[in-house]
Amino acid sequence: MDIQNKMIHALIDSVDTVSVYFEKNIETEDISGIYLYSSKKEIPYTVKYVCGTRLILKIADLNVKKAYFLSNSEQELQLIPHGVLDSAKYRYPGDDLGAVYTTRATTFKVFAPTAERITLNIYSAPEGGKAVSYSMTEGDYGVWSVTVKENLKGKFYAYNVFGEYPEFQGKKDVVDPYAKCVIGKTGRAMVINEKSYGKKEPLRSNVPLSSSVVYEIHMRDISISEDAGTTFGGKYLALTQDKTAYQEKAVKGKKAAKVSTLLSHIKELGVNTVQIMPIQDFDNDESNENEYGWGYMPRYFNSPDGIYSSNWKDDSKIREVRKMVASLHKNGLRAILDVVYNHTAEGFYGEGIYSFNAFVPYFYYRFGNGYISNGSGCGNELRSEAPMVRKFIIETLRFWTEFYDFDGFRFDLMGLIDLETMREIVKELSAVKPDIFIYGEPWTGGLTPIAPTYKGAQRCNSFSAFNDDFRDAIKGAVFDVREYGFVQSSGSIHRERVIQGILGSINTFAAVPCETMNYVEVHDNNTLFDKLYYSLRNTVEFAELDKKRPDDIQLLETIKAQHKLAAFILLTSQGVPVLHLGQDFMRTKHGVENSYNSPDSINAVVWKRKMEFIDVFTYYKNLIDLRKQNSVFSLPLDVDVRKAIEFRNDVFLADNQNAIGYTLDSEDKTIFVVINPYQYDINVNLKEDGWNMLLFGDDYFPENPLPLHSANITVPRLSGAVFIKNKVEPSSVDKK
Repeated sequence: MDIQNKMIHALIDSVDTVSVYFEKNIETEDISGIYLYSSKKEIPYTVKYVCGTRLILKIADLNVKKAYFLSNSEQELQLIPHGVLDSAKYRYPGDDLGAVYTTRATTFKVFAPTAERITLNIYSAPEGGKAVSYSMTEGDYGVWSVTVKENLKGKFYAYNVFGEYPEFQGKKDVVDPYAKCVIGKTGRAMVINEKSYGKKEPLRSNVPLSSSVVYEIHMRDISISEDAGTTFGGKYLALTQDKTAYQEKAVKGKKAAKVSTLLSHIKELGVNTVQIMPIQDFDNDESNENEYGWGYMPRYFNSPDGIYSSNWKDDSKIREVRKMVASLHKNGLRAILDVVYNHTAEGFYGEGIYSFNAFVPYFYYRFGNGYISNGSGCGNELRSEAPMVRKFIIETLRFWTEFYDFDGFRFDLMGLIDLETMREIVKELSAVKPDIFIYGEPWTGGLTPIAPTYKGAQRCNSFSAFNDDFRDAIKGAVFDVREYGFVQSSGSIHRERVIQGILGSINTFAAVPCETMNYVEVHDNNTLFDKLYYSLRNTVEFAELDKKRPDDIQLLETIKAQHKLAAFILLTSQGVPVLHLGQDFMRTKHGVENSYNSPDSINAVVWKRKMEFIDVFTYYKNLIDLRKQNSVFSLPLDVDVRKAIEFRNDVFLADNQNAIGYTLDSEDKTIFVVINPYQYDINVNLKEDGWNMLLFGDDYFPENPLPLHSANITVPRLSGAVFIKNKVEPSSVDKK
């Protein structure tokens, strides 16, 4: 018999209320034969009301540990404790969930209010061996605990969770969400002494957040290539080595060329902030050194992933992440961790259950109209608005801030984290580090039942958002590889949107410029080089350029010029610029748009390419230095920008009105910025004498800007120029 109106899920909202969700709007006949029972005994209920596809039942004194079933003549559902667990009765106020170690004893605590019995197992090895088991006791708030009175440092542990819900794994070992050193997919974690990993290194920098220049890296991409010059390819420790380089083989009569790599490269480029793609334990095979992953399918949020460590079976990953962060701090670089609190890799059935659902089935996840919500596009959403889920998010972030010493966090799909949780994150982490840097993606991967934290939600809330509008304005839409942006169209497309980006988006979504994270390339979507290739060739097929073919040579020169122009716009605009690893030497992923599961041949940075495009690298380096030396490019407040900037289209001829010109005024100097998006040189009349050339084409004169002999100047095709005029102090006679 076909089910006319199928029941989807039944959620226990409170101790006396259940919501039953149907596929279609509910009719009288859909609810006439519903039977509720537990332990084969019928449970009386009343219909509270019906609203579309939702049926609300009133039931007396529901017990969250008991299994309740709802059936009709066609199907049966088990009730799921959900909103009921958000009540004050289950809001644990302590900060000691997980394993708390001392030399004399370790106390284990887990949140599992729907479980009936939990056993702790202690092992001497990460795999195999016989366990010493301890029964746990449930206390207030649904928290179970046991204290083992011996020194457990270096031992391994797991839990067996039993209860009436089919998701409980019983005799199968599972690891709690708070575990700090999970060993691969063994189902065990390691007991650690947090005081045994040495001292942290203070950040040797006092650069304000508004002056940040961010460089996004992937742990494997940056160091796995043979030309990276490191003995730690693909590992955390690659960023602890300095003075690494790629050097060509010497040719008789010619000195071998050499370029810096890794940390030395980052320092030479001049950025001050390094954003590291996810390293919280994610869904992978840590024993396979050749496995590749971006890290956006998280498993355990307090444990670093072992695939980037020297030994995945012990706590090497903890020690090595701390060394990596200390190395960045020692070199004056902020360390930002890319985090994924919008979903997990965990599922709801069988082998997919190993942590969250193993302790409190379904509780950590969001439902929408009775369905498990999939606003992430990855199968589920973390329910950030639930008190114990919000607590988990904040406490794990505090751990990465306090213990690993990270200086901030980039949130993947931040749109799926409710605004109140984002505010609490900022508040709690600011108490640890007053200059904590919080920002993220202000969008979702699909529909969600909450009000998403979109662009604009960050206004005056002390966190920032990525600016996809500025990105697409500069180079064209990321989801249409052939679409032109400002730099490919001689400025005829998206000019006004580019101007709004130059202003730091203070007229569109940002309260202050540093609320916008400006970029033209990150790990997602095509690299800028590949996007320019596709759009200029008007193709969806990628082919490597042949440097012997005249057409390819010409195309490469155009790509290079537009690549530099995009960098010029990005790095002279208000807001916080974000660069992608290798963008500064025209990184290509050989046309692969979404390389999360591509091999090293696609993802690995080839440092030889830096040597090939050293002029592009030098251009990026000069622009970053220009920005650092002239604070007027990173003004902290919207009123500062409005006071300083004036757009000057009057300096261009009538045929060149797609060009952009503006001045930035400060107490001691005025800077004139000119952007020429045309495929030909243009004439510019700066209207006044006394200007000096600071940056012009590939030339940069930071120490001694070149005086202009005339206010009329020709700006080369597809390029930017910066002129400077110092203000003259009145003489003592004038002052009288």
